[in-house]
Amino acid sequence: MKALRDVALPPHSIVEEPSGLVLLAVQRRGVPLFHCRLSVPAGASEDPRAKAGLAQFTADLLRRGTRRRDAHGVDELIEGMGASLLIDVSMDEAALSLTVPADLSQRALDALLEVALEPAYAEEEVAAARRRALSALQSDLDEPSAVAARATIRLGYGPAHPYGHPVHGYRREVETFGREDCLAFHATRFRPRGALLAVVGDSPPSGLLDVARERLAQVRWASEARPTPLDFLELPREPGLRALVLHKPDSTQAQLRIVSPGIPRSSPRFFEAVVANTALGGGFTSLLVDAIRVDRGLSYSVSTRLAMNRQSGLSLFSSFTKNETLHELVDVALEKMGGYAESGPSEDALDKARTYLAGL
Repeated sequence: MKALRDVALPPHSIVEEPSGLVLLAVQRRGVPLFHCRLSVPAGASEDPRAKAGLAQFTADLLRRGTRRRDAHGVDELIEGMGASLLIDVSMDEAALSLTVPADLSQRALDALLEVALEPAYAEEEVAAARRRALSALQSDLDEPSAVAARATIRLGYGPAHPYGHPVHGYRREVETFGREDCLAFHATRFRPRGALLAVVGDSPPSGLLDVARERLAQVRWASEARPTPLDFLELPREPGLRALVLHKPDSTQAQLRIVSPGIPRSSPRFFEAVVANTALGGGFTSLLVDAIRVDRGLSYSVSTRLAMNRQSGLSLFSSFTKNETLHELVDVALEKMGGYAESGPSEDALDKARTYLAGL
């Protein structure tokens, strides 16, 4: 095995402000671009009871107008810098990011902070967003892989777990979303404590921090109120296998997901788990790909992955096959994964996994 080399990080600085906001500044020499990203503790795990999907819904509406300008004005603000505003919601966070030419750094930060922290949530925009969300959820019912993915989350975590529902929620709950729900969620989750603002540019980290602090000085955060702490229950560990069958009469193929408790991102076994998963089914030359796709031709797509969130995670197997060969696919997958759990990967499989992950 090749000797490991130390990773040379670019010049950077990490500072926690008195407000609890963490600032990360990274110098990227020779690149005439400025990137900023704000993440706040407003992920799907924070969805209130009976309001699954509210974090995603609230974040989607950020682009639809602020207290200073309407949705068209926000579009002009972003597009006027030649940029695209990306908004992403995971189980643990909501994040907004922009990349612009370096000389527009202050404008970019101002725009990012305005969109993130000054939403209007106009009634007509909330109503339109609700219609779009309900339409998208209805479309998901026609896509077997989407149905399987949504069911896997609930089965793996259990319905009482903060991670135990799809990010986009359920139709019956999305139907109840209103402007007051958005305002209340934003006021209690878009707060500085637990948030992180990252800025990347050609300037030294100290200069980037000065720019960030100058723009933040103009910002008024919604609230310091904190919601009730989440209860991250231990994941269900049943003594035997459980099966959830969803019948879709018009489907000519069967989707298969196998889920078991995994590990959080903070686990000290993170790297060995990634390597082990790659050898099992996370790479194209892996145990399950060989057994299911190459040797038996049961499916074109076979994979395993570790869905690692901040507090806990899942280990997921994913594949599909013809209805007639579903039983065989289940048998082969369980047999190979059971054997792997007992004996682990071979040295040859480990070498291939490490080489694949290292990009060699």
